Amino acid sequence: METTTTTSTNSRSKNYWFVGVLAIVIVIAALLLILKPWSPHKITTKTTIVTSMTMTPADSVAMVMLSNPTIVRSGIATIPVETREFSSEVTAVGSIAIPEPAQHTIAARARGRIEHMFVAASGAYVKAGQPLFEFYSPDILNAEREYLIAVSGEKGQTMAGMQGMSEHTRQHLGLVRAGKERLKLLGLTDDQIRRIEDDGTVANTILMLAPANGLVIQKLGQEGAYVDEGTSIYQLADLSTVWAEIQVPESAIRFIRDGESISITSPAYPTDRFTGRVIFVSPVEDAASKTIRVRVALSNASGKLRPQMTFNASIPIAGGRSLAIPASAVIRTGQGDFVWVHDGGDNFTSHSVTLGALSSDNYYQILSGLDAGDEVAAQGAFLVDAEYQFTKNNPMAGMNMGETGNKNSGEGTGTVRAIDPAKQTITLDHGNVPGVMPAMTMAYKANDPAFLKQVQINDAVRFTLTRMPNGNFDITAIQKQ
Repeated sequence: METTTTTSTNSRSKNYWFVGVLAIVIVIAALLLILKPWSPHKITTKTTIVTSMTMTPADSVAMVMLSNPTIVRSGIATIPVETREFSSEVTAVGSIAIPEPAQHTIAARARGRIEHMFVAASGAYVKAGQPLFEFYSPDILNAEREYLIAVSGEKGQTMAGMQGMSEHTRQHLGLVRAGKERLKLLGLTDDQIRRIEDDGTVANTILMLAPANGLVIQKLGQEGAYVDEGTSIYQLADLSTVWAEIQVPESAIRFIRDGESISITSPAYPTDRFTGRVIFVSPVEDAASKTIRVRVALSNASGKLRPQMTFNASIPIAGGRSLAIPASAVIRTGQGDFVWVHDGGDNFTSHSVTLGALSSDNYYQILSGLDAGDEVAAQGAFLVDAEYQFTKNNPMAGMNMGETGNKNSGEGTGTVRAIDPAKQTITLDHGNVPGVMPAMTMAYKANDPAFLKQVQINDAVRFTLTRMPNGNFDITAIQKQ
């Protein structure tokens, strides 16, 4: 009986030991599972980290992969960055102004009364020496009489006898000179003073003459009015030369130099071109319009240019030899400008660029960011950017460009952004064309050259896109909305 009890006790001890070991093993396994989860399959993922193009392009590099068939189907075309003779024009607006040195104020030189006005209204053209008004002034009359007395006492005196003259005679001659200068200050001309000397008499009134050729801008006096010394009677302006005050954008001011030739055209004379030279560049910028005033002196012998007349100015920009790319290659954002560069394989990489002037044939001057020979997406750059934006936001999906829909034709609406007659293309900023093309801005070839004349930039249009045998979509119909 004792032997049986001992055996039972040993058996229970072994069971306890086994349960304890098993419990320890379970705890250890649970800890391992918590700290390092087990997976039945090993998954390897290749991820390309890119930065959103909404960030500053200079601080980020983005990449998108497109196969050659996709590039062809999507109509994406690349061109090499080349050095070319770069020249362009900047168009600015302005108005004609009266040159300040050519303005004359005809004012009363003494107190008196306007007896008669020979120029009765503004707008009349006068010549130098032409009578403007007849003026009575006691002060001028007294000055004439004093001068006549001095001149009468001078007669008989000669310059040859200056050495033998008395001190009294020299003083007398000094009075004659002083009297003559006083009359000039009162507005009399040399001819009028000489006439007083010759006639030996003075008139009660004096004719006030125009000091120069010019246009009567304002008639301020009235016949019969009494005026004080300094009162303005007429405002004259010589318009044989005028000033063109041009509001030049701050981005173009670095190209303006004193003496540079600038041409203007006016809506009043659309076939005429007026050319002058820069005489002043304002050191101050207009804070509201972000423009800088540039003054050009223009010959106006024809009299066609009138004060306050508006015009368009063409400012030539000679940039020398410089790297340049088509404007269609540039993606412009609020944070900067960039282009998509093709590496020759399947990759397009974003490059931040610094742009210079825009040429008349829509090429941007490249100041930094690209090298000669780089292949940039010149056509379909917005498609490349759209693919990047789509794959960035949907990393497990692709846009499958060139196969965006199963339709070969579709209608859409949008806005005309550019027209290129040389390439026979119209750039549209459009919404989604169901089954054909997603919303984007892109240059499409016009199937009919007449389409280029039916619309203008910024027109809202309805259009039809049709897939051509080469896989590209062309505009086969377009009309203004």
